[in-house]
Parts: sequence; structure tokens; C-alpha cells
Amino acid sequence: MLLRQLITTKNMAMTIEKAMLYEKCRLPYANQAATDLLDHIGPVEIIADIGAGTGQLARLFAPRATRVYALEPDPAMRKVASSALAEYPNIKVIAASAERTTLSDHAADLIVIGNAFHRFKSEAFAELHRILKPSGWIALFTYTWTNQALGDLLFSKWTELKGVAEQMNHSWHGMPVEALFGDARIHTRSYRQSRADDWITFFSAASAWIEAPTAGDPEFKSFESLNREAFEAFAINGRIEIEYDTRVVFGQPPVVT
Repeated sequence: MLLRQLITTKNMAMTIEKAMLYEKCRLPYANQAATDLLDHIGPVEIIADIGAGTGQLARLFAPRATRVYALEPDPAMRKVASSALAEYPNIKVIAASAERTTLSDHAADLIVIGNAFHRFKSEAFAELHRILKPSGWIALFTYTWTNQALGDLLFSKWTELKGVAEQMNHSWHGMPVEALFGDARIHTRSYRQSRADDWITFFSAASAWIEAPTAGDPEFKSFESLNREAFEAFAINGRIEIEYDTRVVFGQPPVVT
């Protein structure tokens, strides 16, 4: 019922539909990564999840903090996040971006950022340092496919689609990690994960990608065909094994004066 209500929301149907797919089918981060991070840095009270999407990182940290701010600029993502995170009363979903968080100075003990990091503009550097406490930490969570042949095949084919390539060029800003940590010591952790997807789950996850064309888009059929080609090339008995690493890069940035 909720899915039907969200999909039929006026002027947001396709965006909401994609956000629902994102919540349901996106590869999860390793839960152990959150536990190990806090074991290393010590207890925290206030966490800011920047570019929170539907709250996949925020919910990992909710049991481990007093308050988690889930900052997300996209209204559809926030709509789905508010529903998905309803069981966590200490998570507050906020309409905000990395460049304009709306949080007060030195508000967060820990800033966590998922795969949205490559979408941040350079202005985010000063903003994230502004909201971080002087003794605070920043942690980047990403995942990379370890079955590299599949990942390379898909990415090369996706970027052959003109609309997809144009959107990536517009929204991927490539902010360097060094901009966050400066000359501070950087720690890394990796967690091996896997998931066996049937065709529906595999294509739903691909369709949840922000730059993916939606049904009715001129490139949608081509997008579906190239994903089907990749699936058939690697699937065994109707399922494809997605092998990937959750990678965490974290550090305690120097105080910016």
C-alpha cells in the first residue's frame, strides 16, 4: 500500500519509484564496519550522515548514538527515508546538502558519508569542517565490486548511453579525499560481502542508480538490454553472484582556523 501511495504522488512518481528501488535493492554496507569504527574512535553522541539517501548508513549507527542527523537533498529519498527509518526515534531526516547542512557549528562528533561523496562540490570541504567538533572524526563508506570483470562491463556499457554519460558529467564532481583529511593519518578497513541476485533484483538495483534512465525514457530499453546482456554472461542457474567490499576510510581531520 505504501509503495502504491508513494509511486502515485503527484509530480514525483518516477523519482519516488527509484527511491523505493534504492531502499529495497541497493547493496548494503557491512554492519560490522560501523561497530569496528566506533570501537576504534570511542563512543560518540551526535552523528551526521551526509547525503543519507534512504538512510542505509544512518540506521547502522542509530543504536550506537544519541542522535543521528540524516541529511539528504532529494525530496523523494527523504520521503522514503522517513518511512524506512520510522522505527529509529533518534534519527532526524533533514532537507540539506553537503554544501549547506543547516547544522550548527561543531555539531557532530562523527560525520559519515556513503557513496554520495563523489557528488559533493568543493564547497562541502569548509562546510563539513564547520559542523565537525574539533576532536571529531570523518568516515567515508564506499563499496567496490571485487568481480571486476562484471563491474567493468556494466560501467563501460552504461556510459555508452548519452543521457547517462551527460548526467554523470553534470553530477559527479570528484572531490578528492585529501580535501577532507589534509595531512591527518588515514585509517582503512575492508569487509568482503556477496549477494546472489536473480534477474529482477539485479535489474532493480541497476535501475535504482540515480543516473539510470526510467521507464519511458528513450534510453530505457537500451539500458535494460545491456543489463540483461551482462546478467546472462555471468549468471549461473538464473542467479548472478555480486561480490564486493565495503571499504571504510576514516580519520580525525586537523582543526581549520
